[in-house]
Amino acid sequence: MDTASLLLIGAAGGAVRGVVHAYDCMSEWLLRRQEFRHSEQPEAGGSPPAFGEFYDVAGQSIAAVVHILMGAGVAALMAAWGQANGGVATFAVGASAPLILVQLKHTRLAEIVIGDPAAPQSPQSQDAQPPASGPPNEQAAQPRPTAGPRGAE
Repeated sequence: MDTASLLLIGAAGGAVRGVVHAYDCMSEWLLRRQEFRHSEQPEAGGSPPAFGEFYDVAGQSIAAVVHILMGAGVAALMAAWGQANGGVATFAVGASAPLILVQLKHTRLAEIVIGDPAAPQSPQSQDAQPPASGPPNEQAAQPRPTAGPRGAE
């Protein structure tokens, strides 16, 4: 399979993620509209919920472009590494590209490269003083005798 086909099929897979999300938002919107229409007391003559309350057209359009690019890129990488052969596998890799990248974000290598985002941030107070230096008791203050080479005793 040539590179252009890989990119197109992977991009189509990436686009599917946006289509599925739009369908989920539309289903939720339709459900809320039906609930509004079937309610016994409509909210003081209010209008049914707008689709924009359930789907951000501008934000999801940007996300769709990013998912298409991610789908194409991950499909091309997987094909280059010999991990995906054929159209169906390339499409599946493109559709799962966002999930693949989220999973990579949670790997140990990502923690090393970008740091651990779940690590608790300990705020440093400005009034905090460094711990007192020195041993906590007298026994720890006494130095241990050092042993010489064997046979020198």
